[in-house]
Amino acid sequence: MQRISVVDLIYVNSVSFSSILEIGDSKKITPVSQALAVQREVPLFFTNEGDFSQYPIFSRELPKVKVTETVNMEIFNQNPVIKVDSIKVNGVSSAAVMQIGSTETIHTESKVKHIRKLLDDKSKTNR
Repeated sequence: MQRISVVDLIYVNSVSFSSILEIGDSKKITPVSQALAVQREVPLFFTNEGDFSQYPIFSRELPKVKVTETVNMEIFNQNPVIKVDSIKVNGVSSAAVMQIGSTETIHTESKVKHIRKLLDDKSKTNR
């Protein structure tokens, strides 16, 4: 027996950066997000910045978890309806999934390269 999800009210403030708000069932969800986060004391940016191929993390494959145990399950849904009055979500970000329903497979991937370019002590005193 399949389950039916019933939600009277849903409020989601923000869905961003390859994230998904799914209402209903799906077979497969695979959101992917890649980001460069550059922080500088002096706001100076160049037009040739932002090439993901310059950073090995973006071409590297993430390790996969191998499940080796066998899981035996017996499911009995006494009531076919899952009822929720309300859901409030502040934000879904960076290849995340917020779903009302069911999915057979979800594979999410998010890679972020943080770069900080701070002035050394000599540069701060020469300003």
